[in-house]
Amino acid sequence: MLTKQEQFEFIATYEDQFPVTLLLQVTNVSRSGFYKWKKERDHRIRDIRDEELYHLIAEIFVESRGTYGKKRIKAALLKRYGLIVNHKCISRIMRKYGLVCKIRQKKFKKRKQPHADIPNLLNRDFQAHQPGEKFCIDITYVEVKKPFKRWMYVCAVKDLYNNEIVAYNMSTTQDMRLVLQTLHQLKEKGFAKGAILHSDQGFHFTNPTYIRMVANMGLTQSMSRRGNCWDNACIENFFGHLKCEMPCFSSPQTVEEVRQAIVDYINYYNEKRIQTKYGMSPVEYRTRTA
Repeated sequence: MLTKQEQFEFIATYEDQFPVTLLLQVTNVSRSGFYKWKKERDHRIRDIRDEELYHLIAEIFVESRGTYGKKRIKAALLKRYGLIVNHKCISRIMRKYGLVCKIRQKKFKKRKQPHADIPNLLNRDFQAHQPGEKFCIDITYVEVKKPFKRWMYVCAVKDLYNNEIVAYNMSTTQDMRLVLQTLHQLKEKGFAKGAILHSDQGFHFTNPTYIRMVANMGLTQSMSRRGNCWDNACIENFFGHLKCEMPCFSSPQTVEEVRQAIVDYINYYNEKRIQTKYGMSPVEYRTRTA
């Protein structure tokens, strides 16, 4: 005589071929008992699958120092293991096992009125068809704690083709040399003729020296509208990641430590950090599409 467990397994095996009502009559078990067993069985199977998937997710999560969310973990699972996993499933497993991605808070500042009439040529069209066609530039700051509190200012240029940081410079003073030296780096990297260089209305980018240098380099200057942070959101996005994720990799205190941490993070961002849009790092995307 079959046990109830065996009877339930018999019904589950043949329910696609015969009506469940008939199978219940043959085995003489209750409908509610069968569906309760089936629900518990499905939960056990899902728990086993969740645990197997959790180990892979946790490995990727730890490697990113907790900076990867469901979308980047999904891309990493596909890239590393060839697994196609729904982002909702990843999100559920992360909640189940207490994996919490660090969430950055977006902050925006009002922009100053430019000294010259410079149009917004980019106009939030952040798509580029080739490397060196569209750039955005801006300045941010990172705190230096020792031997006394001050700031490290970072000027960076992002190529909108693959979101790669193609030029950057750092200084403890926010003077024009910070920006001009970054432009020199960009000039050495090269770009398409007449490429767009977009910025906000900060005083560095409305300075006559900056405007002349951009024109002499053969770049086309573009500028955000006043008080409209979304016009330059592409570079603000990178700075947000820098400030949120860099402390997860190191805890710099002095000027030199902060400088090295920024260099290391930009190298990581360019060469290893998966871009959700492409499923790979900026350098990988540029290399594959070259």
